[in-house]
Amino acid sequence: MGPRPGNDSKVPGATLRRNAPADGEVPPHVTAPSTPVHLLGISGSLRRGSYNTALLRAMRDLLPNDVTMDVTALAGLPMYDWDLEQAAGFPPAVQRLRDQVARADGIVFGTPEYNFSVTGALKNAIDWLSRGPDSPLDRKPAAIVGVGGGSGTARSQAHLRQILGHNRLRVVATPQVLVTRGTERFAEGRLVDPDVAANLTAVAARLVEIIERERRDPAPQVDGNILVVTPRRAAADRIARHLAERGHRSIIVDDAADAIDLLPARRIGAIVVDPGLPSTGRADLRSAAADLPFVETVEPRHILDALDATFRSHVTGV
Repeated sequence: MGPRPGNDSKVPGATLRRNAPADGEVPPHVTAPSTPVHLLGISGSLRRGSYNTALLRAMRDLLPNDVTMDVTALAGLPMYDWDLEQAAGFPPAVQRLRDQVARADGIVFGTPEYNFSVTGALKNAIDWLSRGPDSPLDRKPAAIVGVGGGSGTARSQAHLRQILGHNRLRVVATPQVLVTRGTERFAEGRLVDPDVAANLTAVAARLVEIIERERRDPAPQVDGNILVVTPRRAAADRIARHLAERGHRSIIVDDAADAIDLLPARRIGAIVVDPGLPSTGRADLRSAAADLPFVETVEPRHILDALDATFRSHVTGV
């Protein structure tokens, strides 16, 4: 059997909302940026009637005048081939896509879910885009949205976040847009669900905020991974998403002994420790990692503030 799509999407279910506006709240809107912002939407589906492509078009239509967005298709890209790249450089279709990404201030990925992961078309495009010391993906602000499957492409989005970590993209942590029952959310190729529209607007607003923050005050670059030590899986996933929004890569383990074993084997830039871990284990880990920044909290905002302050002081020597 070939790939089973998360069908881009015809599986019964419900729209999964993360931090969507509650009943009675004013729907979110995208505040006009201080300077114009240009976004590029990349759909992982090659299907002409793709709901994910339609989702990107819907986001584009919700943006204010000072935020523009193009939506591009991946049809026609050759499969990544190292021999081809070495012999002839980037094929014309690949170079056009790389140029589009380079011109954009931020990227929005619309990802279907095939066999619990991203589509081959999307992974292939990222393989081409990630190549070279001048990859246009490097540290680019980004967001992920998706329609399909019983979980609204949750697995696909999780895998895509991991893939984008290679080039340290600043990926919006929350809200997440996880949409099921595409046949009910769209009519004649247009989004008709106001809850999904509100979530799209919230994601776009957050992406524009990240772009403006990076223009004004770029996040410090960290040499190595952030080692997150917590047995709480939900907390670990939440921390990893927020670290990725700053372009940090994370490694997650659930106890101090595993973390200590990792220290000599991996390049670690800082350690985030769950204060609920046994005190002996935390003390042993702090001793083993005496030269590394050490943050004891599972609250993402406190973690980011502490890491930003630490890494900026290392850069400035303060």
